[in-house]
Amino acid sequence: MKVARFYSEGELSAIRVTNVEETIFEVKNLFACEQLIEEQIVSMIRQNNLGELSEVDELRLDFNRIYSKKAIQSKTRFGRYKLVDSCQFKGAFSVQTILDIKNEQRYLSAKFNGYVVLSKRFGKEKRNEPYLFASLKNGYFYLLNAEEISSSNIVLNSFKKTFSWIQKKIFFKTSSK
Repeated sequence: MKVARFYSEGELSAIRVTNVEETIFEVKNLFACEQLIEEQIVSMIRQNNLGELSEVDELRLDFNRIYSKKAIQSKTRFGRYKLVDSCQFKGAFSVQTILDIKNEQRYLSAKFNGYVVLSKRFGKEKRNEPYLFASLKNGYFYLLNAEEISSSNIVLNSFKKTFSWIQKKIFFKTSSK
């Protein structure tokens, strides 16, 4: 008897097993397969990923989590963050992040590749783990470990807009003379 991964509880209770050792073996095999998938995800994050693209149907993805490079830079404060390969991140990703990636791959019937992280250019990151993205076609990235990139501070955004307005006014006054 082979226990499949997606049986419901009702279907599992209807399965009759002839042997206790066979049941224990199948359950251990199921957990070993799940652990192998998680270890493959961790190894893909830790290896050099530049240039690889994810094999995924982009129409099935959550559109709120798809970003272009320009959109990512506009969400961060004054360009203080940059996208780098995930192998350059020295910290560890949480177990929840790995499980979320595994569940997302299973749900989408996809394989994520080209992992990149959004890291701070200078100084230390206040978040424990940076935003993790998978590379998609045409320069787009899919956010894996958060629902959405938190927008920058509203006060800083208004300051940035005011400062750019002042710069434009000064430029127009000095260029017309």
